Amino acid sequence: MERFAKGKRSIVYKEGNTIIKVEREETKAKGCLKNEARWLRILNTHHIGPRLLKHRGLKVYLEYIDGPPLVVWARTAEKHQLKKVLIALLRQCRTMDKLHVTKEEMHRPVKHALIRDNTVVLIDFERCRTTERPKNVTQVCQFLAHQFHIPGILAKAQSYKKTYTE
Repeated sequence: MERFAKGKRSIVYKEGNTIIKVEREETKAKGCLKNEARWLRILNTHHIGPRLLKHRGLKVYLEYIDGPPLVVWARTAEKHQLKKVLIALLRQCRTMDKLHVTKEEMHRPVKHALIRDNTVVLIDFERCRTTERPKNVTQVCQFLAHQFHIPGILAKAQSYKKTYTE
């Protein structure tokens, strides 16, 4: 088992095609991996996130997503591929909004949106929570406006925020 990454709430190990997240003892966010496992059980049924393999105590076992972050992948992607992936990202965010789930950190999905086989996979659901006013779509639109300079997207996001309609 090799150490793969270290975050604020967990240490991430990789073993073959499995990611093992272990809650850090010093984290103030106790139960964050239990929360991630809970949400992945729900979101996996909507084809969102890496596949949850199991949750045992302070460890979560996930499918390893082998792919670059969205912004790195986008540098060399063809325009039609990029459009397809960005639409898929917005659809996943819309699904989470309809479930009244806020993933958090979607305004900067630099590390949390990986591309595998020209499809987007969101990762890191430790901070996921239920809310009456979800903000996944609007946060991603803010990111897209600044990262990809998509004209009019912020106005559409503001309109969406008022009604949450398609």
